[in-house]
Amino acid sequence: MENPIFRKKSLERISSPEQLNNYIKVSNPSVWMLLAAIIALLAGVCVWGVFGHMDTTLTAAAVAESGAVTCYVREADYASLQTGMTVYIDGAEGTIKETARTPIAVTEAFDAYALHVGGLQEGEWVYPVLLSGSLPDGIYTAEIVVESISPVSFLLN
Repeated sequence: MENPIFRKKSLERISSPEQLNNYIKVSNPSVWMLLAAIIALLAGVCVWGVFGHMDTTLTAAAVAESGAVTCYVREADYASLQTGMTVYIDGAEGTIKETARTPIAVTEAFDAYALHVGGLQEGEWVYPVLLSGSLPDGIYTAEIVVESISPVSFLLN
């Protein structure tokens, strides 16, 4: 049995205690930092996926007069509205109290800035929508939340 499995040179290299440390490789700290950053990023995405939400909004012009806030919504967007939907106006949160059943035509009587804010044109049909809350008199941009979805629902459906 003169045929050893390992070469003599390899056996000598491993048998000397001085060279044992040469084979131990310590990983670089930057690799651990990169791994920790990736884990933190994935944890953040998971938390956002469970507790976060993505909103589908509808932009419209809101006119506040004498404590009442009326929002003018295009005819094409009216079908997606329901009472109780959330509306954001200038950082304030409100809800839709009431929607009109018949549209009105945009005429010259509309304020030019309200036409600009709502992206409306003369002759277009809009539905007036009464909102809850009170704002100082003026014209505002309203963001109506039509749909709110949790990102985790994309994975579960």
